[in-house]
Amino acid sequence: MDFLASPLGVLAILAIVAVAAVTFQPARYVGEWREMAQRYETDRRPSSTAFPGEDITLGSLEFARVDAAVDDEGFWMVYSGPDPSKAPPCVLVPWDCIRFKQESAGRHNFQIRLKNPLEFLVSPGLGAALQRRSQRMPDEANPG
Repeated sequence: MDFLASPLGVLAILAIVAVAAVTFQPARYVGEWREMAQRYETDRRPSSTAFPGEDITLGSLEFARVDAAVDDEGFWMVYSGPDPSKAPPCVLVPWDCIRFKQESAGRHNFQIRLKNPLEFLVSPGLGAALQRRSQRMPDEANPG
């Protein structure tokens, strides 16, 4: 313990903290966005966004504001929330990776294929557009 209290000990601790501060890289994006960005992030943008300022719920609690588009390539989400470090600027989820699950409390529930499927809720207007293009979840009560 005498070493830590000595000037050399204090200098060693400061050096360790300085190296850690310089080499530390915070995780890119937060929560559900992190895994979604690893798989679906894109530098491209949709030609138009038919659903600007759409409030979506990702996972169990995470809310986000996106400008959404639906086209032949898939479901586009351009993040338009207040904190750009929270989410990738744009993700494109292909149609074979998104599935309609159910309607619940006036919202449409979908799943995105990830390591663990990510559920998200959208408004009825966007939900109807997504539902027309996405795959349906298998009916658990009536397999096949």
